[in-house]
Amino acid sequence: MVIYIKSTSRDSGIGDDVVLRETETTRLIFRPEIVNNIHNSNASIKGSFNFQKKRKKDTWEDHKEFEASKLKADEWIKIAIDTGETLKLFNELKKYYKVHEEYGVKQGSYALYKTNPGLEKVLTLFEGNNELLTQLLEEDKSEVLEQALEWIVNTENSDKVVDKLSKLRESELDQLNTLVGLTNLKRLLEVWEENRENSSEKFWQVLLKDNTWVLSQLFSNPTVLIEDEAYVGGKTTNNDSGKLVDFLYANPFSKDAVLIEIKTPTTPLVSNTEYRTGVHSAHKELMGAVTQVLTYKGTLQSEYSNILVNNVRSGKNIDFDVINPCCVVIAGRFDTLIETSHKHSFELYRKELKNVIVLTFDELFMRVKNLIDLLEK
Repeated sequence: MVIYIKSTSRDSGIGDDVVLRETETTRLIFRPEIVNNIHNSNASIKGSFNFQKKRKKDTWEDHKEFEASKLKADEWIKIAIDTGETLKLFNELKKYYKVHEEYGVKQGSYALYKTNPGLEKVLTLFEGNNELLTQLLEEDKSEVLEQALEWIVNTENSDKVVDKLSKLRESELDQLNTLVGLTNLKRLLEVWEENRENSSEKFWQVLLKDNTWVLSQLFSNPTVLIEDEAYVGGKTTNNDSGKLVDFLYANPFSKDAVLIEIKTPTTPLVSNTEYRTGVHSAHKELMGAVTQVLTYKGTLQSEYSNILVNNVRSGKNIDFDVINPCCVVIAGRFDTLIETSHKHSFELYRKELKNVIVLTFDELFMRVKNLIDLLEK
């Protein structure tokens, strides 16, 4: 069981929507909210019933909220839920009450896991039986090992697993870390190879959000993710209004911001038509992305003070500065530049950009491959 919660303030956090009723185009949900109630600590959950509608291929959206103040004296509203829906709501609410009782309200977005009691049996089998893992590694039993590992991974909060790992020798831990790291790196590289022609910006945004360290490798100085799909103009950087940048990173020491705009591997880099003999202009999609990220930088610099004031007032911890933000555009693939004139024109264009780093997707994932090669030595 996994519960995802995103804090909305120091004393509240929104949980996952509880779907009570659903068809192809409509559904009724309950949206739970955990709160620190100073008047009654036991009364820690509130929420709202939301009626949602969509077209068959669209995503769910809340239907227009009804204003109760417009009801006349002889009018009323009724939302009925059946016994099964009531039981589901009751069971889900119990989970959230338990979460607040044990953890309260944490800052940021986080997931909580409930461990599987059956894990105790697995751990007992391994205790005092050093040959068991060796037997599982046999080629004809590899599927059994995969199932066992998957089972253990899905019970992430097991104190006993952590305790067992803490008793390993340093060399064993290093080997385990390297093995896990290599597995993740190779899986990420496989995703890249299978999706080189994927033209969905959302796909690449989600992939790089799930692997934020990849973008951190772009810089000689350390960087950390502040927010994905961050608003850089308007009241706050938390999606209130204004312009939206794909990724907002920052140097953890100076706090200076880094703005990263993600396109796709299919984004063309240069025009196929020659501007002059042997000369190709940068493609309008690439130039548009460069202009876009520079616009974000200008907006962020001009409105940073307002963003800071509004976030302080709302209790949101803002952890970046705008000394001289770095701008990055990731677009296209270098291996699509077949002709020498294409390569030269692209290199000349990006090397002359003083305030924007332009990197292709295959260059980005080449760094992942280089890291794999280094770890395998």
